[in-house]
Amino acid sequence: MSTGTKGRKLSGWQKAAVDFGPLALFFIGYFLPDRVGPVVNNMLSTGFFTEDGNELYLALILFLPAYIVAFIASLIIERRIAPMLLVNGVIAIGLGGLTLLSGNKTLFYMKPTVIYVLFALVLTGGLLTGRNFLKLIFDDAFRMPDKAWYTLTWRFAAAFLVMAIANEVAWRTLTAGCVPDAECAGEGTWVNIKIFGFTAAYILFIITQGPFIAKHMEDGGKGGKGDGAKIVDGPDDTAAFVNTDNRTDAAEERTTANDDASRNKPGA
Repeated sequence: MSTGTKGRKLSGWQKAAVDFGPLALFFIGYFLPDRVGPVVNNMLSTGFFTEDGNELYLALILFLPAYIVAFIASLIIERRIAPMLLVNGVIAIGLGGLTLLSGNKTLFYMKPTVIYVLFALVLTGGLLTGRNFLKLIFDDAFRMPDKAWYTLTWRFAAAFLVMAIANEVAWRTLTAGCVPDAECAGEGTWVNIKIFGFTAAYILFIITQGPFIAKHMEDGGKGGKGDGAKIVDGPDDTAAFVNTDNRTDAAEERTTANDDASRNKPGA
């Protein structure tokens, strides 16, 4: 999604604030309800957010406005919305808002599943129709041949599907004994898994793909040497760092090897 006027890229701290700021507020709201709840209650003239079992609703009432602000800030600064942020935003705001309005937590429990399955289907559908949407997710962080993108995309689709299954198993198992209007330890465990577990899993998956990416990275990508690590958006509020300096370093190593080969060639 973009407008007619090209904006500028988010700086490192701006990108981190957009990606992690709303998630930090969600975490604070959920795990510090005794401190945050009274403030929200006073602002909204209610006692709802300090009642037992309403920690998730408190976290959402902090998370959703922050997510909308981050969404708008990204659009204003970059004059575009990264595809991953757009999809995450629509689903997060939609299911999060419905959870608040309906009082049905299941909608939010299933949010990661919906996002992971959607991305798996989109990536798979793109490959089957001759298009590769993983390049959009990585937002031109690096360049590779189409064949390498094809392989990497299948790996991402499989990883997202595994994460979707993991979320379904996690929330259905951990919240099975939860009752309305009562604190649920299993829900807190699921929140930790959602925030830290899936983020760690996504980062670990990116790391395992590092050698493959470094092997196939092409010269001439945007940024060149010196860009360092870039934050790459992931599904359901996850993000990872990709070291784009590897592209230039690999190119230098190939150039040095070619020079050495030329010097050692018979007749040289």
